[in-house]
Amino acid sequence: MRRPYIPHPVHLTLLACGLAAAFNASAAPYHYVDWTAANIAGGTASGVITLPDASTVNVGFSATFASGAPGNLYGAQTIGGTNYWNPATPYVSAQVDNAPPTPDILQLSGGQSQIYTVTLSAPIKDPVMAIVSLGQPNVPTTYDFDAPFAIVSQGVGYWGGSGTSLTQLPGDILRGTEGHGTIQFLGTFSSFSWTVPTPETWHGFTFGIRTTEALEPGNPVPEPASLALIGVALLGCVVARKRRAGD
Repeated sequence: MRRPYIPHPVHLTLLACGLAAAFNASAAPYHYVDWTAANIAGGTASGVITLPDASTVNVGFSATFASGAPGNLYGAQTIGGTNYWNPATPYVSAQVDNAPPTPDILQLSGGQSQIYTVTLSAPIKDPVMAIVSLGQPNVPTTYDFDAPFAIVSQGVGYWGGSGTSLTQLPGDILRGTEGHGTIQFLGTFSSFSWTVPTPETWHGFTFGIRTTEALEPGNPVPEPASLALIGVALLGCVVARKRRAGD
């Protein structure tokens, strides 16, 4: 009778290294908006994202009421200021390799019945939104999006919070209780919008992209499930090789 195979410690080490390499390889550098102008009273902002090939994507932001009348921003940083993206830990994950590199940020005050819209000059695959201080421990605050997303990272940020301060709710809703982290929109977008029903002040955000649909058509960023499949495949390789050696 053939004895059941028990992996050798060396094989387990190789498997762990392979999994770690696959996990780390999936993270990609993201390029964030350089916000160049903001009209706080008029609720608009504009900026540009520059990719490694020197191509650019123009980004616009607007706050409006349902009537179409202009809304407002709570604040904005377009040149210097406090770096609310420090520490970087809440913004780094298996999908996103880096936090926003500059203090640029747009700030909102919720509960004003405004619609916040971001427009992009080119179709963008799986853009990310980095968020600072969504809600307070005793004031849960929501972003109600018009597009599906996934939370890809969170943690203790500039104003505190924890690794569970952001929660994804049904209906494309993100809830924060002092949430710092990054969400990733799933798909290709030229525009998306959200509302903030809760009257809480303030919370901030910016956006980043990995590439554009024109540069890499039909080649999405690996999802966490793909990493799990890689791990299963590596384990299968180790077992198969051992069995062949014992035949």
